[in-house]
Amino acid sequence: MKRWLFCAAAMVLAAALGFTPFAGSDVATLQPVELIWVGVSGDALVVRTDTGDSGRGNTAEQAFANLKQTTPGEVFLDTVDYLLLQPSALKFLPALTDILRPACNVCLVEQEVDLEKAAGYLRVHSENYTLQNYRTGKGNIPYLKADEERLKLVSKES
Repeated sequence: MKRWLFCAAAMVLAAALGFTPFAGSDVATLQPVELIWVGVSGDALVVRTDTGDSGRGNTAEQAFANLKQTTPGEVFLDTVDYLLLQPSALKFLPALTDILRPACNVCLVEQEVDLEKAAGYLRVHSENYTLQNYRTGKGNIPYLKADEERLKLVSKES
């Protein structure tokens, strides 16, 4: 019985001093991302989020590491529902499948678009082509066309 009391007292003391094995996150510092735009500028990969943050690097891993370092707070990528990808950045798509969750929807875009507006449009008009579809080779990546402030999803053949 004395050993049990000693162990319980040691755990209470450790918790009081902050020596717990669980590291938490302050919810107020989380930056949940719904949409990510990926493109190439010069020789660097550029990543932009709908929260207004961005990162750059020579590889997808470096660009996302830079995004996480330069964002105030903690970038939360488990909430990413949409990936907008410039055709020039298609070669980075295999690496992006390792960074983002498989259920993330993918669209190609020729030019930059208003990310908040695009997220709202895609919530209603999603083509449901996901990173998992890309991994398995099913279907074609749809295009998100922007003309005169309007967005439209079209098939790759259009």
